Amino acid sequence: MPIAASVRRAQPHEVAEWDALIETNPDGGHMVQSLAFAETKRFDGLEPVFLVIDAPLASPGGATERIHALALEGTVSLGRYWYMPMGPTATDMAAVVEGLRAFARREPDLLVVKIEPHLERTPESINELVALGLEQSRDMQVMTHTVVLDLAQGEEELFASFSQMIRRQVRGATKKGYRVERPEPTQETFDRMHAMMLTVAGGKGMAGMRERAYYDRFWGAFTAQGTGRFYFGYDDDGDEPQAGIFVTTAGRTAVYKDGGSRPDRKINGGSALLLWTSMQDAIAEGILAYDLAGTPPPERADDPTHPFHGLAQFKLRFGPISSFLPSFDLVLHPLRHKLWERVVRRIEWRIKPGPDTLR
Repeated sequence: MPIAASVRRAQPHEVAEWDALIETNPDGGHMVQSLAFAETKRFDGLEPVFLVIDAPLASPGGATERIHALALEGTVSLGRYWYMPMGPTATDMAAVVEGLRAFARREPDLLVVKIEPHLERTPESINELVALGLEQSRDMQVMTHTVVLDLAQGEEELFASFSQMIRRQVRGATKKGYRVERPEPTQETFDRMHAMMLTVAGGKGMAGMRERAYYDRFWGAFTAQGTGRFYFGYDDDGDEPQAGIFVTTAGRTAVYKDGGSRPDRKINGGSALLLWTSMQDAIAEGILAYDLAGTPPPERADDPTHPFHGLAQFKLRFGPISSFLPSFDLVLHPLRHKLWERVVRRIEWRIKPGPDTLR
């Protein structure tokens, strides 16, 4: 048996500094572990639980690594559950799993802890977690399959790694005077951004779009924390943007979270220039990676029926697909969990729809 990691709830002063602390995690922290994300998920009835994990390292002297992990707590008829988005990630996952199991068993009516280590998806890594007594679940985050760019290599090397088409679009849009601005996060900015997102699919928006109130909550939370910003692009001298993106900067990875554009354009390449501008800003701020937030899995990259197919054709011109682990269930009450999975879940959400974090 591995030596179990120590797990505790974060102290108030640690929660107050949470966004700085997640940057010290082994994976550098990510948007879905941040204070703003925790606040946003209250919209779905999920309450944040901030955990501090000290995991032993297999090295002389009893060294440990500290992980600041966000759990989102939901309640169903058979008990409570925790979902830990894209975490916890550790050098020794066996110690973390044992520590979480011991800690969670002391939590009243906690049915299951769903974890999601932000590690490369391989048969070996999946088998390792299953061998620790976890049940493989499903892909919860759109960023399970995504394009992640290495910003640490610097601007010149990064730009050279893009496809010839993207490099040509960026240079062409710049030469023709495509204008990029970072607007203040006002209600007018929110309105303009949402309107551009809805131009897809005949006004229905992109696949998987949430209700308008969720975006206001999300954008408001991240901009209030200083970990989110808009970029608007203009292809004429008017006041209406032709395209817009929203980028989060919590942790050491920037995330291209939302995007939209008007179908009519006078200058091509604006979307590429918006992304490149946001990447340059991230590099200047010392951010190490840039996540383009969602593609099909590699085996379906060319499948036109996948809801992310169109967006992926654009994103893959920046870099290849990276695949990360799916979620895993640390089941604390097997019989109750099996009853939930096989019977109660379908009935309960038909009567009272809930967040999909335990589905």
